Parts: sequence; C-alpha cells; structure tokens
Amino acid sequence: MFDLSNCKFAFLDLETTGLSPWFGDRVCEVGIILTEGKRIKKRYQKLVNPQRPLSPAAASTNRLNDGELAQAPLFSQVIADVDALLKDAVVVCHNAQFDLQFLDNEYRRAGRELQIPNLIDTLIMARERFSFQSNSLTNIAAEFDIQNPEAHRALADALTDKNIFFAMMELLLESGNQLDDFIGIYNSPAWPQDEISLPTDLAEAIKSRKRLKLSYVDKNGEHSTRQITPIDVQGLSDYIYLRAYCHLRQGERTFRLDRVVELQHIS
Repeated sequence: MFDLSNCKFAFLDLETTGLSPWFGDRVCEVGIILTEGKRIKKRYQKLVNPQRPLSPAAASTNRLNDGELAQAPLFSQVIADVDALLKDAVVVCHNAQFDLQFLDNEYRRAGRELQIPNLIDTLIMARERFSFQSNSLTNIAAEFDIQNPEAHRALADALTDKNIFFAMMELLLESGNQLDDFIGIYNSPAWPQDEISLPTDLAEAIKSRKRLKLSYVDKNGEHSTRQITPIDVQGLSDYIYLRAYCHLRQGERTFRLDRVVELQHIS
C-alpha cells in the first residue's frame, strides 16, 4: 500500500507544438516536480527543440517562440534526465492521456519504451470524485485558491498540479479513500482512439455546445474572429478539425484546431 506522506511523486507537465503527435507535433518543454510526500525534492524544467515550428495555437498558449526553442537541446539529449526523474515514482499528470501520448512518441523516436507502472490522473480524480464547474487545471486551482501566475508553462503547471492533488487528496482521505484507489498503469496509446485527446479547457469548451467566440489564424497568417457553435472534432487526413456552425456564414464550417488561438464563451 502506498503512503501519501512519504511516497515518491513525479508531477509532470509538457508543452507541445500542437495538439497531436499523430500529425507530427512534438514536445517543446518539460516540467517535473519531484516530491517525497508533499516535500519538494527537485524541480526540473527544460526547453526542448521540437525540430518543427510552433502552431499558432500553441504559441498563443505557452508564449514560447521558435527562435528560443531552436537553441534548446533535442529530446533525445534530455531523455536520460526525464527517465531518471520518473523512475520508481508515482507519476501524476492532469489529463494524462494528452501529455503521455506526446511523451510516448518522444520515447519511441529515441528508441526507448515509456513505462509508467504507477500513474495518477488528477483530471480523472476531479471528474469522478468532485463536482467542479470546470475540470481544467486553472479552474480547479481557483477552487482551492491556488495561484498559478505562469499558467501554461510546464514547470508552473506541474507545481499547480502538485498543489491541487494534495488538496483533493486531503478531502478524499477524510471520506475514507486511499491513495491506492487512484493509481493505475499507463498503456501506450494506439490510433485511432475512441476519442481524440485534447487539452481539458479546449475539450470542455467544445463539448459545451454553447456559442463561442473563436479567434483563428488561417494558412496565410490572416487573423479573423467568428461566433460559432461547436458540433464535434474530427481527425482528417492532415490534422484535427473542429466542425462548427458559423453564425457569420450561417452554415457549417471546419477549423484546424492548431490555428484556433482562442475560444471564449459568449455571455
């Protein structure tokens, strides 16, 4: 049985060039907080050269740029550090399926196999045991009055995930739950999947089926703003697309998700 007070945890977060490794997107930043119980033992943050440009959506979210990433080491040059930090730890991620599909892809590129026998997904914890209005990392942090001024950077989000994990566990332990109740095994993903994995806030906005304000950059770099009502997400031949009703055009349109720089609910 795992003991929350002295268990070795590795809180992991990644920044990526886009939304899908299946379409060539890569890891561009790694953040890991290593703890013994709540006690932080090590902080690890590393930019990674993804060998491809950031998508407009990723650049807008993580505020990185291609120039600084071009000077960073390749993932193959930092994989030994990452592997050592994750080894023998309970790995904790928020929306683990999304992040770990990218990590799995990087390991495969390096001729390695990603093995995580003990995994906790704080998104699943939140969905199954709590009733937050939104299960995004940012919203759960706000529910517990946890500050994250550098949201959407890997190390800051890893630290935030640590804090919300222990905040949730404190309440769950009071209800008679055990740490072991939330530990699973990571299984390497296969394409196609039953459901395309997306960042939590983006997935929730799309699933809301509410009217949204969409800011978009087309293939020529032109910016536009539309009001849409999402319908679904589709993996097509070249990328993942949002199918939506466009209120300007009064008909269905598709938008490449890596070119959507912002989605906002319309009050």
